[in-house]
Amino acid sequence: MTQRLFLVNVEPPEIRVAEMRDGRLFDLDIERDARMLGNIYKGRVENILPGMDAAFLNIGQKRNALLYVGDVVGAQRGATIGELLKTGQELLVQVARPAVGGKGARVTTRLSLPGRYAILVAGGDTGGVSKRIDSEEERTRLRRIADRLRPLDHGIIVRTEAEGATEVQLAADIALLGKQLQGIKATGSNATAPSLIHEDVGLLGRIARDRLSGDVGEILIDSRLVYDAFAAQIRTFAPQLLDRLRFYGEPTPLFEKYGAQQDVLTAGERAVPLKHGGSLILDEAEALCAIDVNTGKFVGKKGLGETVLATNLEAVEEIARQLRLRDLGGIIVVDFIDMDKTRDRIKVLNTLETALKDDRNRTRIVQISPSGLVEMTRRREGQSLLKMVNEPCPVCAGLGYVPRDASIAIEARRHAREMALKNPGVGILVTLHPEAACQFLGEDGESARELEAATGARIYLRADASFERRHVHYDRIVPKLALSGDLTVGALAPVSKKGPFYPQGTPQYALVGTTLVAVDGLEEVENSTVERLLIEITETGRHFATGRLAGS
Repeated sequence: MTQRLFLVNVEPPEIRVAEMRDGRLFDLDIERDARMLGNIYKGRVENILPGMDAAFLNIGQKRNALLYVGDVVGAQRGATIGELLKTGQELLVQVARPAVGGKGARVTTRLSLPGRYAILVAGGDTGGVSKRIDSEEERTRLRRIADRLRPLDHGIIVRTEAEGATEVQLAADIALLGKQLQGIKATGSNATAPSLIHEDVGLLGRIARDRLSGDVGEILIDSRLVYDAFAAQIRTFAPQLLDRLRFYGEPTPLFEKYGAQQDVLTAGERAVPLKHGGSLILDEAEALCAIDVNTGKFVGKKGLGETVLATNLEAVEEIARQLRLRDLGGIIVVDFIDMDKTRDRIKVLNTLETALKDDRNRTRIVQISPSGLVEMTRRREGQSLLKMVNEPCPVCAGLGYVPRDASIAIEARRHAREMALKNPGVGILVTLHPEAACQFLGEDGESARELEAATGARIYLRADASFERRHVHYDRIVPKLALSGDLTVGALAPVSKKGPFYPQGTPQYALVGTTLVAVDGLEEVENSTVERLLIEITETGRHFATGRLAGS
């Protein structure tokens, strides 16, 4: 059996927990703020939505929570949400799916409390055993114990951690959960909605309760401040493993020491390299996550079919790993490389199912589309790694793209044309980033001159390197009026040989103040032996000026 190693890195307010197997990062958890999943609130019904058979509840969060009719205890088949709930009604609900993006949390009135060995389902009437326990003999033993211990008015689900546990251990766990449920109901009956009634244990508590078992070789934590609190959690949920907890005090960071840091960084990238040259491309969207498999540099040694199969099989293991590391949830679509042989497709799917068995979150392969896409669903427990450690780009608003300079210039000319036609006789001053200004001009200023000819207006162009690339400013001005900062013929302007010069890659203009100055030979300036150069202005204009290199 593989020995598992847990690494706990604390850098307030963040806690990171890495699970290592065979010297490689197997799973990753990061917590900065307390998560909502599993929390119990006393909520108040704010809106009834008959068209959705659901209700919105105020639970004290930024967005109201959604409660579907099927998640209301006691709902009979065919019952409507309006028959079960009324506006203003207060009730206890538990978060079944946390808030994601612009959506509020999804809640249920079917309360459940997880313990070390069992889950107590309030109001349930059945007993069950985790499907992750493979031995049929052990499953039968645990099912009989669950039937004997199950409270009359509650259901019991025996967890994977109960494998090998005694009836005494299960009985103590279930009794503790029963007392906890009574306390929650008592607190809830006296509370005013909206309010938090019960908060699930934090990350370290969940690790101690849900993840630590006999195959854990060592648990390392690098914080003295958190060590005692974690030890208390282990003492509560897994006291037999307390002697495996160690404090790590070496100067080398814990994740670096054990080789986890690089894998954490890779999990934040869009592209993930595969061992033999292939790669995965992962794109997260609001509705789903798309994963594309590429052969990349891997060419194989036999035929194309063998190369494709080998790449897909290698990708399967990494896909399962990235789902865990990134905590991806919802719908996941995988575009494997096309395989001609049916047996190859079956082999890849069987390997994928096997790889997903190690996932602690419920993951299910839904179907294979006619075009060969594999569709899966994975239970969402919170924000993905990408969204936890990043925020939308302020420039592109999370799109991932910004307009090309040519696109900015075209739109600027379009707007300037509109202003000129609506304001005859008025000059139009357009100020934008130098790269976009070069595109506004067109080759040798042809586009700017065409705009003047078409509108009959005087167009003045200025550039400001401090502007964001897509920012453009427009002013209506009096034609022929001198502008602040206008250059004069014969003026000398010092510039660095490093520029910057515009456009990038094919420099034609230097920026003097807010005026683009066309200078021949700028591409050779970087070879100059002097650091500072002088540009002599030889001609001025509304759109740009012309100059020559006058020396240093």
